[in-house]
Amino acid sequence: MASALSGDPAVTVQHFTDWKTVLDPEFRRNEFPGLATPEPAIVRWIEVDEREQPTGNVRENPAHRPGPEWFGGPKATTPAAKLMGMRRVGWIDDATLRRQLLDCEVLVPLGGDGEPVRSRTRDDRVVIPAYSATVTIPAGIHRWRRIRPRDLLRPGSGETRLDLDPGHALSMAVDFAEEISGIEPEPGRYADEVAPEVSPHVTELATRLGAEYELGGELVVKRLTAVAGWARKNGYELSADECERYARAYARWVRNLRLRHDGQPVEWPADLAGNGLVNHYDDSGRPAPRPWTMGKFQDTGTPSGLFAWHRVVGAYVGFAVGECLALGNGDVLGPMTRQMLRHTETVLRGLPFMNATGDLPPGFPPAPKPDSWLAVALGAGPEAPPNPLTAVLAATMTAGLELESTGLPYQLTVARALTGADGETATAIELLVRILRKVLVNGEPPWPFHAVLGELRKSGQAPFDEIAAIVLALRDGRDIPDAEQIETLGDPASPLAVAGRAVFTAAKRHHDPFAAIQVAGLQSADPPLTAALTGALIGARVGVPGLPADLVGALTPLGLLDNLANDVYLYFNLYGVARSRSLQETWPQRYPKD
Repeated sequence: MASALSGDPAVTVQHFTDWKTVLDPEFRRNEFPGLATPEPAIVRWIEVDEREQPTGNVRENPAHRPGPEWFGGPKATTPAAKLMGMRRVGWIDDATLRRQLLDCEVLVPLGGDGEPVRSRTRDDRVVIPAYSATVTIPAGIHRWRRIRPRDLLRPGSGETRLDLDPGHALSMAVDFAEEISGIEPEPGRYADEVAPEVSPHVTELATRLGAEYELGGELVVKRLTAVAGWARKNGYELSADECERYARAYARWVRNLRLRHDGQPVEWPADLAGNGLVNHYDDSGRPAPRPWTMGKFQDTGTPSGLFAWHRVVGAYVGFAVGECLALGNGDVLGPMTRQMLRHTETVLRGLPFMNATGDLPPGFPPAPKPDSWLAVALGAGPEAPPNPLTAVLAATMTAGLELESTGLPYQLTVARALTGADGETATAIELLVRILRKVLVNGEPPWPFHAVLGELRKSGQAPFDEIAAIVLALRDGRDIPDAEQIETLGDPASPLAVAGRAVFTAAKRHHDPFAAIQVAGLQSADPPLTAALTGALIGARVGVPGLPADLVGALTPLGLLDNLANDVYLYFNLYGVARSRSLQETWPQRYPKD
């Protein structure tokens, strides 16, 4: 494009401009050969001059659709998963999906004969289950073939359909009948693989550890298979390195349990973390090392109730990580986290695990117990004036048993009893509880924050509908700096501003946990607490594995957080204390009522 400017009527000066395409951050040009830039992946066009400098003219693209992660989808790590995400948001159509998938590797489970598993639909059509990435492979599948659809499917055989990621909410059925017509497959172009937990190297190590620690038989081998399955049910997989570290820690732990039972001394390595262990605590507050589950599975295999175990632990660890990042002390629990843990201990001591009436028992909350295991484990540390927002997690967890009597009204009653909160503070607590109770729910995929806020906006329940509308409008301003937007959310001295800012950062930056927590920790409304609440919200959605690994790894009291989160999960869980006579008998020793 050219424009003419004339200072002298006799002279015409040509200025050349062009339009530069601005792509959605999730779209990578040339990632898929032959795929033209989809129009919905274009955000806008910016006019630039011959020096590539913007002229100020901008054309927004009304057809733009944000990418799958922005909508709350899982982070795609393989070409097949990325294509499926692009199809879900409308960047590509079905035909384009099929053409591109034809040359992408998928993972096909193998049967006992070493050949791909096949199934039949109700209309007797052959379907081959396949997975877009190893993380989507379900528990119980340990062998698969990595192969392209063009080399797997056979023209004219009736085997033209793949069921991608079956069993998942985001599964897709794709029929390649037209695309494979006339294609010559390369039959030898594939690789058969096994899951890390049953790989020869890991199995050999696990067997050797069993012999070295005199555990006998296949104890460690079987344990690895079990825990890897539990992790997969939570949406995670164990790497070979994680399997090795867990196997070493588990073998040592079981050996020490047996030694203690026989009255013999036990030994633990000085570097627990380096040996795959974290400190839990016994009923007296003494350290009791256990294998670290990495936040991927509950180590007794207790099924999730209303709330998912990995999300509960993620919320507790995320709270501490957020406060530590804001305070700049990555290895010490901050005062807000200490308060949060004490509130959790209070509901464990003062409330029944099953409450059929929804009434708080007389004397709730119980007086603090200075010699409780938690008090001993916490020891001396930084303290701060009580803040009611630190009770949000404890109050939310009380509804884990999913009874009509322990819904939102019960949670808010517990919060008021714990803190005495009313007015705006009570509103701030309710906002956070309403969101957490959705995000913590067991099931895949997890609720996106913007979807929860969308429900609140339509609820007609003031002031939550208004708050949700404001946060969603800010979220839509993707290119506006977060630091600029966040300061518009109320008086920094207001509890509602703290809650609203945490919700905003989680909603806008849910796909980048570090950025979300960092923004919360740099704004003006009680940065440590806002960052802690942001960390809890993010951790509830992505679990410990989704939090910044370096921040989680630097957290020395990680085992304490894991320990208490696991306790509160078991207590308010239909499959935990409610169904375990042994836990019911020992619980009063750990959490005495007075």
